[in-house]
Amino acid sequence: MLQYLIPAFSQLDIVPKIIMTKGGKKGGSVHYEDFLKQVKNILRNTQLTLLLTMFDLAGIPLSRWNGTKSKCPGQLNEKLRRDIRDTRFYPVWMIYEFELLAFIAPKITGEVIGKQYIVSLEKVLKNNQHNPEAINHNHYPSQHLLQICGKHGYQKTIDGIQIAKRLTREQLKTTKSFARLLDKL
Repeated sequence: MLQYLIPAFSQLDIVPKIIMTKGGKKGGSVHYEDFLKQVKNILRNTQLTLLLTMFDLAGIPLSRWNGTKSKCPGQLNEKLRRDIRDTRFYPVWMIYEFELLAFIAPKITGEVIGKQYIVSLEKVLKNNQHNPEAINHNHYPSQHLLQICGKHGYQKTIDGIQIAKRLTREQLKTTKSFARLLDKL
């Protein structure tokens, strides 16, 4: 996800790297041991000052995460820090899907997927106390987008990227997870 947010991080020297999942695919669910191996390989680069990881917490099956019993970000962070043991490593857990970005700035999303959807997007946001991160507690953001736009109205790999590229740092900071990430940077 971070590679699509580069405009919002433009003043920083960021090199995005996607962790490979089974079969050499990018994105999706990854086994814990495979993740650790890839992160440790990346950290071998002595010029690297900080390694951030971004996870969709809802998308991680605990069965693939080496006996992890909880999806609590704090507990998962502690487990990762113990296993990786490198102060340059900073895990960031997104407690929602990538589609949440569509609700951070409904007008921007409307410019991408169609202005006719702005009112519906704003209504979902309003029903969740204007907190994009709260949307995940009722239905996943992707489910809301499907209800609003229909099956072909929002395409994650096309529209999601365009939305992410248009969001500013200030807009991203309206979510706690991105605020923590930006503060760390």
